[in-house]
Amino acid sequence: MNDAEILAATPDYISIGSMLKATPAMESGQRLIYLEASNEALDQQNEVVLQKALKDSADWFLRYGNLDIDHFSLIGKPNPAKGYAGIPDYQNYEIGRPLDVRFDGAKTFVKGEIYSGQGVAAEQANQFWESLTEIQPPARWYPSVGGSILERSVEIDAGTQARKNMIKKVRWSNIGFSKTPVNPAVPTVATVPIGVLVKSWGASGLDIAKALEAGYGTDSAQLSGGAALRKQSLHGNPIGYFELRNRLSEALHKGSLGKNPGIRDLVAHCTQKFGLSRDEAAECVERFMRDLKRGLKNRQAIRSGG
Repeated sequence: MNDAEILAATPDYISIGSMLKATPAMESGQRLIYLEASNEALDQQNEVVLQKALKDSADWFLRYGNLDIDHFSLIGKPNPAKGYAGIPDYQNYEIGRPLDVRFDGAKTFVKGEIYSGQGVAAEQANQFWESLTEIQPPARWYPSVGGSILERSVEIDAGTQARKNMIKKVRWSNIGFSKTPVNPAVPTVATVPIGVLVKSWGASGLDIAKALEAGYGTDSAQLSGGAALRKQSLHGNPIGYFELRNRLSEALHKGSLGKNPGIRDLVAHCTQKFGLSRDEAAECVERFMRDLKRGLKNRQAIRSGG
C-alpha cells in the first residue's frame, strides 16, 4: 500500500469508541461534530428542557433544523412591524445541519455536519471549523437548543423548593453554538465522540499495521504536529505527549499490541501503560493519528517535489 492509498483510507478525525463502526470512506470529506445538546439540568434562564420534548420533535429537527452561531439564523430576521432591523447577513450564520439524534436517559446527543466551501456563505462555517481543528487547544463552543416552545409549566423543585420552568413540548429547529453556555452542565462540542458521546457513536476502522508498513517513523523530530499535551503520569514519572507518541510507535513496530490493533486497543494501551484516564488516552490517540496522517502527507509532498 503506497502513501496515497494510506492517506485515502485514513480519516482526518478519528471516532474513538466501540458501539458502532463507521467506515472512513463514508465519513471522508465531511466535517463532523458531536455534542450533548441537552441533559435536563436547570439552565441560567431557570428552565429545564425535558428530553421527551426533544425526542418528540427529533424528526422535525432532522428534517428542517440547522446548526448556527448563537441562534442568529433564527433571531436575526428583520421585523419592520416591530421596528427590529435584524442582523446583517443573518442567513450566513447557519453553519451546518444535523445528521443524527440519539437519546440516553435524560441526555440528548446530536451528530452534525459543518458546511464547507468557498465564498461569503461559507465564511462562518469555515471559521467555526478552523477554531476547532487549526488551533491548539481548540476553541470552546457550547451548544444551545433553539426552537418554538409549545407547552410549558412552572413546577417546584423537590430538593431546593425553588420554582422552575419546565419545557414540555417544543418545535425543535436549531442548535446554536456559543462561547457562553445557557446550560453550564452541557459539555463543549467535539470533533470526535469522546467520553459520554462514545455511547452513541463509535470507532472508525483503520489498518494500523499497513500504515506502519508504509514507513511511519518513531522519531518525533521527524513528525509534524501540535504542541505537547500537559504532563501526565507514567508509573510516577512525568511524560509529555511526544514521549508518549514515541513509545506508542515503538510498541506498534514491535507488535506488542498484536498484528493489527484497532483504535480501542491503542486507547487501552495508553491507559494501562501510561497511567492515563480513558478520556486522556483517547485525546492522545486522536492526536497520534492526526500526526500519522500529517506526516504521510508531508512525506508524499516531498517525494513529489511539492
